[in-house]
Amino acid sequence: MKNILLFSFFVCAFFARSSSETPNVVSNPIDGIAISHQWTEYKTVDGVKIEYKMTKCDDGKMRAQNILLFRFTNTTSQELTVSWIAKEFRNEECWNCTRLDDPEYAHELKLAPLEVIEGKGGSNYQKSFYIFGNFIKLVPGMTEQTLTNFELVDLSVD
Repeated sequence: MKNILLFSFFVCAFFARSSSETPNVVSNPIDGIAISHQWTEYKTVDGVKIEYKMTKCDDGKMRAQNILLFRFTNTTSQELTVSWIAKEFRNEECWNCTRLDDPEYAHELKLAPLEVIEGKGGSNYQKSFYIFGNFIKLVPGMTEQTLTNFELVDLSVD
């Protein structure tokens, strides 16, 4: 009887430990930007249409994640330069508001007449075309951090 109780204790302890190390799976962002296959218009400024969509990115070279992609369309017959600073809200709070002067968040893009530039997922893609959303699977030690909103501030077209 003692052996059965001891065996049962070890089995319960094993399952309790293994379930605590199972990665937390987050397939969609928390409250915020839903996964979409369709582009959503963010804003049109002086002939440049800016759109976004949240998408799952799993290219095999990096951990699976959700990323917010941008698409920029020059609707004019002139070359234009677009510049902006990306303000990111994570878990409903402004994540980088105290660091907006950091060059990491400042972006500039030149668009030829009628050119469309669209962000795509991937490990080596230009940071101007996406914002990290969240990891799809969390491993022990990671905290859940999810892009819930964004704003392109100091947005200008020249």
